[in-house]
Amino acid sequence: MSHIPREKQKALFPLLWIMLFDHTSLNLVFPVLTLLFFDADSRFFAALTPHDIRSYWYGLCIAIPHAVNFFSAPLLGMLSDQFGRRNILLLAATGALAYALTGAFSVLAGSMTLLFCASLLRGLFSRTNPIAQAAIGDISPPQQRNKKMLYMGYLQTAISLGAFAGPILGGRLARSFDFAGLNFSLPFFAAAGFAVMALGLTFFTFSETLQRPKNSAGTGAFHWKPFLKLFADKRIQAISLILLLSQVGWSLYYQFMPPILKMLLHADARQIGQFVGLIALWLALATLFGIRLLSEFFNMRGILIFSLWLMFAGLALTLFFFIRPALTAHSSLPWVAAILVAAGDVIAFSCICTLYSDAVSQEDQGKIMGMGFIVISAVWMLSAVLGGLLLALHPLLPLAVALPFVLAGIGFVCFMSELN
Repeated sequence: MSHIPREKQKALFPLLWIMLFDHTSLNLVFPVLTLLFFDADSRFFAALTPHDIRSYWYGLCIAIPHAVNFFSAPLLGMLSDQFGRRNILLLAATGALAYALTGAFSVLAGSMTLLFCASLLRGLFSRTNPIAQAAIGDISPPQQRNKKMLYMGYLQTAISLGAFAGPILGGRLARSFDFAGLNFSLPFFAAAGFAVMALGLTFFTFSETLQRPKNSAGTGAFHWKPFLKLFADKRIQAISLILLLSQVGWSLYYQFMPPILKMLLHADARQIGQFVGLIALWLALATLFGIRLLSEFFNMRGILIFSLWLMFAGLALTLFFFIRPALTAHSSLPWVAAILVAAGDVIAFSCICTLYSDAVSQEDQGKIMGMGFIVISAVWMLSAVLGGLLLALHPLLPLAVALPFVLAGIGFVCFMSELN
């Protein structure tokens, strides 16, 4: 990153560390959620509880944060335009700490009510991404799309490294210490520790990136009109549709591969944690090296199309592995296919974030990133509920449904004039 000016580094590098620890905290418990609902030793269900009931409650639990995100992500984005990125990042880090502690006590008590309260807290405060993306928009050189895309990629690298470290650590902690007493709560307590680190880094190292008139701070109230005005733009509508189609495929894959591995390959906590963690490692490597490499050969449209084809190929290979019994001896195929799915998703997402940022003025960076997460939250909420119902019918249905959405995204990008 030596090409980044020194004054930009002062804001960029602390932001990357904050997002690393924040996403380590949030992702540390993700593989454990699969075990809370599908492991026979979980305190939330009797050992003989049927698979379809577990699938239904799993889908509902992972849908709650996304339902709340639908409202909280744009709210946090707009508030960051008014009160600054730093203040809202501090608020979000405090909420992540509350989520982790509430989740830990829900496991200790075996209380589904507390677990759903934790999911609610996660939904309220977990979407720091649009705030960080808005900060990248603040510090990116004007009229330099490639550099902005690289900065967005660096941000995704930090987020992905957190998503890599979190699940692997969570999988290892799930049964590693006093399981009879703690059950699956230890990963939640570890997540609380990382949330404290993110909070401290934000408070002591992060400088405000938003430049605004002094008399404008803290003015105005939240309402939906700015988002409706943005969404009326045809270019933003087109970008949002691409985001929607790609996120359906990614959300069905990411949220339901852990239970698929548990049901069909009898994966344990460590294996699930490693699988989810490695997905995040591929995300990090793709943003660190893939974007720069592809930009040497393709324009923005070409990169977007190529990345969506990667995602489609990975999904197809994964589904093919499970429906062909002769391939079960090649148990590494889903792990290899995950590289394609992850790399395709994160490169496509970095392109979409850049397109969003370029479509609005500097004053609307927080709003446009928040609006993007309205789309993401709606997709992940609906796909969580739908995927839970599909999973109850057959474990492979979430993967089968994901494929045509990604294919539709490829077709739409090919014929979309608004990208020019």
